[in-house]
Amino acid sequence: MARKSQEERLERIYETVEQNPGKKPGFLARLLGLERSEVTRALPALEERGLFVSEDEKGGLWPFSKRT
Repeated sequence: MARKSQEERLERIYETVEQNPGKKPGFLARLLGLERSEVTRALPALEERGLFVSEDEKGGLWPFSKRT
């Protein structure tokens, strides 16, 4: 059960990044009702699943597709 909720949380985080490109993790966390650290700790797990997020020089997060 915990595995499914973790997957759902990761999907929600990525969808929120897609819907709010360029926003900082704290902003996204407030939208999701999470701690900022939960969003930043999720980034490597998203990448492992092929959901790539780039951080700009101001700390904003942007979704992007990795081209093969």
